[in-house]
Amino acid sequence: MQSQTRSRRAAESLRRLGSASLRLCVSNFASFYSAALRLCVRFLAGFLLTMILVSSAAAAPPEGSIRLSPEQRQMIGVTSGTVERTALKKTIRVVGHVDFDERRLTDVTFKVSGWVQDLFVDYTGKAVRKGEPLLTLYSPDLVTSQEEYLLALQTRDQLAHSSLLEARTGSQGLVEAARRRLLLWDLTPQQITALEERGTPQTYLTLSAPASGIVVEKMVVKGMRVEPGMKLYRIADLSTVWLYADIYEYEVPLVREGQEVTISLSYYPGETFRGTITYIYPYLDTQTRTNKVRLEFANPQGKLKPGMYANSEIEINLGPTLTVPESAVLQSGLRQLVFVEQGQGVFAPREVKLGVKADSRFAVLDGLTAGERVVTSGNFLLDSESKLQSATSMMGMMGAIGMGDWKMESARPMEMGAQTAQAKPVEKKVGALSVTVSTAPESAKLGDNTLRIEVKDSAGQPVTDAAVSLEYTMDMPGMLIDKAAAKHVGSGVYESSVRFTMAGPWGVTVSIRRAGQPEVRERFALSVGQ
Repeated sequence: MQSQTRSRRAAESLRRLGSASLRLCVSNFASFYSAALRLCVRFLAGFLLTMILVSSAAAAPPEGSIRLSPEQRQMIGVTSGTVERTALKKTIRVVGHVDFDERRLTDVTFKVSGWVQDLFVDYTGKAVRKGEPLLTLYSPDLVTSQEEYLLALQTRDQLAHSSLLEARTGSQGLVEAARRRLLLWDLTPQQITALEERGTPQTYLTLSAPASGIVVEKMVVKGMRVEPGMKLYRIADLSTVWLYADIYEYEVPLVREGQEVTISLSYYPGETFRGTITYIYPYLDTQTRTNKVRLEFANPQGKLKPGMYANSEIEINLGPTLTVPESAVLQSGLRQLVFVEQGQGVFAPREVKLGVKADSRFAVLDGLTAGERVVTSGNFLLDSESKLQSATSMMGMMGAIGMGDWKMESARPMEMGAQTAQAKPVEKKVGALSVTVSTAPESAKLGDNTLRIEVKDSAGQPVTDAAVSLEYTMDMPGMLIDKAAAKHVGSGVYESSVRFTMAGPWGVTVSIRRAGQPEVRERFALSVGQ
């Protein structure tokens, strides 16, 4: 009986154990199935949300675009202009100065030495014509050359009937050599003919003007001895003059030789002169960063005088070009933006690539097409609103995808609302000193406060012989730094009156100087309440 009872009990225990194991397996399988089902549901929900966001983004206006009602457009003064193809003309305005035409300058020199006898052109600025006598000169070498020429003529005449061909040929060669020498010494053929007819040398030789113009330099006086090659006069032909102008380097690519130029002078109101660009110098002035350009002008009446200043206008025809109004462009330094009308009050920012500016319009290289409407007034307000809406949209997107609780730990926003004042003293170790900063009242507030600095040495004893000063400013860019000196009030405590003008975080830098020891500085952070 006892063995049967034990057998029944063992069978009952096995049955119960099997039932429990079965229930455990079923329970584990149900939990696993439930977890898998929840994971699938979350995956499908995330996929559907992503598809919704993608489709809504595809259907939404371009990023940064804003929508304005007609009342809002009128309130902020939004006006529009058209992107169109126009005949673009750019005018470069520069100041130039008139100078001599270097090709029309003539120096008067003499090839033999001598002494000036008579001076017919005796002052600078006199107008002369080509062939007009300038001075007379006595030159012994020239007199000798004339005598040699006359002697060669006599010898040729005497040997004209000689039976020796060599004698006749030699005498003719001497005549030609003597005549060539006189020509090289600037005697004119007419003067040589007169010498042949006269039969006697001319003691004083007349020097004539080699060109017509104005005597701009005169270095000779009556009775002066001259040497070969010495400059006696400089004659300038002012029928054509040059004008030098300095073009800024960014305008140099627009300038070409042969372009027409118009100048005006304050000396002749209402009158203009037309010329051409004849030369662009191949180097820049490193001081002014400009390129010198030479212009040429006809000056038949002599109105343009070297040394005058003139206002020059170089008109450059750029041809038909796609352009946009200058006021429509927002220059951000690295980018150029315009706001394009999308219809139904929607305005979208668009980056463009622009070329030269002329006539208050920019040439469009890329980013716009003809006929589009762009904002020309109020675009700064649109740009600010666009950036604000973009930031708001980004925050909403982060919340929609489960990132709304993310924080940018490196950001330190400036809280301008109600602030909780700091009441607890702040203690720091500064070198071998212990410095505690507190305020009176205990909670710093707007307006006047007392800043209390307690200084102790490494042994915990008050420091009473220090010079304590402080600098305090609000923790935001561009704020001014105020300074104050703290006075010792006893037991190592120094006090100074400060004034907090705004609620929020403030930084206080404490400087402590002691005789024979280096200055120590430490920065403390305070919170100022309303």
